[in-house]
Amino acid sequence: MAGVRGATLALTIVVAALVLAAPADAALRFKRCGGYGFKCARLSVPLDRTGALPGRVSLLVKRFAARRHGGATQPPLFVLAGGPGQSATDSFGADALGVLYPAYAKRDLIVFDQRGTGRSGLLRCRRLERANLLRAGAAAGACASSVGARRAFYTSRDSADDIEAIRVQLGEERIALFGISYGTKLALGYAKRYPAAVERLMLDSVVQIDGPDPYYLDSVAASRRALLTLCRRDCSWTGDPVGELGTLVARIASNGPVRGRLVDARGRSRTSSLSRVDLFAILVAGDFAPTLRAGFPGAVHSALGGDAAPLLRLKRRAFEVDAEPPPPRELSTAVYAATTCEEAPLPWSRTTPPDPAERHGQSAARAAAIPDSSFAPFDRATALASDTLNLCERWPQAPVAPDFGAGPLPDVPVLMIEGEDDLRTPVENARRTAQLFPRSRIVVAPATGHSAISSDFNGCAQRAFARFVQLRPVPASCPRVRRDFPPTPPPPARFRDVPLPPGAQGIRKRTLVALLLTLGDVAEDSFTQFFVAGDRDVAGGGGLRSGHYRIDSKGTLELHGVAFVPGVTLTGRIERWLTRRQHGRLRIGGSAAPHGVLSVRGFKLRGRLGGRRVSASQNPHAAVAASRARSSQSLSLGP
Repeated sequence: MAGVRGATLALTIVVAALVLAAPADAALRFKRCGGYGFKCARLSVPLDRTGALPGRVSLLVKRFAARRHGGATQPPLFVLAGGPGQSATDSFGADALGVLYPAYAKRDLIVFDQRGTGRSGLLRCRRLERANLLRAGAAAGACASSVGARRAFYTSRDSADDIEAIRVQLGEERIALFGISYGTKLALGYAKRYPAAVERLMLDSVVQIDGPDPYYLDSVAASRRALLTLCRRDCSWTGDPVGELGTLVARIASNGPVRGRLVDARGRSRTSSLSRVDLFAILVAGDFAPTLRAGFPGAVHSALGGDAAPLLRLKRRAFEVDAEPPPPRELSTAVYAATTCEEAPLPWSRTTPPDPAERHGQSAARAAAIPDSSFAPFDRATALASDTLNLCERWPQAPVAPDFGAGPLPDVPVLMIEGEDDLRTPVENARRTAQLFPRSRIVVAPATGHSAISSDFNGCAQRAFARFVQLRPVPASCPRVRRDFPPTPPPPARFRDVPLPPGAQGIRKRTLVALLLTLGDVAEDSFTQFFVAGDRDVAGGGGLRSGHYRIDSKGTLELHGVAFVPGVTLTGRIERWLTRRQHGRLRIGGSAAPHGVLSVRGFKLRGRLGGRRVSASQNPHAAVAASRARSSQSLSLGP
């Protein structure tokens, strides 16, 4: 059977090569389109280059001309988005062009929507568009049925052939490629398939050419390093954040999900639960929302002590990051499923029927051969609940895997940019990939998550990209920096647990600390939405213990009985929240605190508690972090 499949693959490659050797239907004719200096063209390519399945795809191709007077003097840079399934023209338009500014000094930028995405024959499955992508198996199976035989032709290999067709029509001998996340796999695949056409590669958040791992073993292994790095200096409440996570995983395995109360955005309290898979999802979601990662070790510690509320709220915030798909024009979930399920190294035979029970059995058998230590601090059951395995368990695969061919990879300069904290595409993946290229350089941005070039607040990743794309030497490393979002201590479970500064005492001092902790918690909770929401100027949510808040488009914060510490509530309004010109009034209530009213002017709070004058100061660091959160481009460039 293996010999027959090998012969079929060889025949497919020969036929594809013959088709690609033929001239394209028509040269690219660029016309001005929209703003920002782009010109657009369309290129019609075959759906199936073997000719067995009829149909064509019209690719939208955008070109942004080099700034240099007289035009480009270096090969064009093809810009590849993440996903798979993300629209590159949506991701790399408007403000996102600023990240790429150094590239088009002497190069044209070429941005195109891959087949099935954006405006290149958008592939849609409406049920999958409404699904929670963490548990989308049934919707993906229905999608596969509705798309039919076409589903086998939305792979990275097909997109690599599309890039080659565009290069030929541009009349360029060689091209440079810049990819983010999944886009790095496509760039690597193109380099393997067309090595002579590659001038250089720039890879941000590297997906290995044969990845991603459906069990997430690379992410699990990296989570141990990431937690220890996060807690290097700041997790005073625990000496072993990895061990505490392992203890909680084992407790859930024995006793069932963690249960507790969760306050929603209207201030209503309800029962919620958290599984081992939820724990892993929270940790990975921190790639895009550093406040999630910062709160994780403390929340795990609280849960072990019987206070589940912090971890349950992190789950709610994590699902805001990862569960709901973006609009179809931004991300085709159908292409996401087709590409993932056709080419991921899934743990079952490609000829296995799309039966969940049969495929799960093969997955379990493969996982049973993996040492327990490879799953720690999680476990084998967590790995078997992988969203990738669930997504693909009902997807009928083509008999032959759509690989990129035998290579070789080109000996060209390669820059790999990684975020130190990234668990989706860990640094270790880049190091393994770097071994394939004699002239590779890895730059790791400290305290940075996924899509490093756009989420590194300190600019090291951007500087490395700028120097490399302009053919200048790249520094070997980035300097260590202070974290904008250091680990958050476990929230006080009782009023008497509120920590007091050295030398401070009394109920009023403790109340003021509780007030400042509450305002800081509101800031952190809203930051998650600034990082991931389409509207980054509006946020709202429930307090940890009770109440709710809202921040409107003008930066006005309204608090309605918000409690972070049991027995201390805040109600009031602050204009120009987290700026030096913020002002407003806060009413302190609750069963544990002396009541009173404080005015807010800048970062100073003054007023009366229990009839006595008091004052306090906010930490202005939160304002800096808020500003950076609002200007982050992480979502628009990542998968």
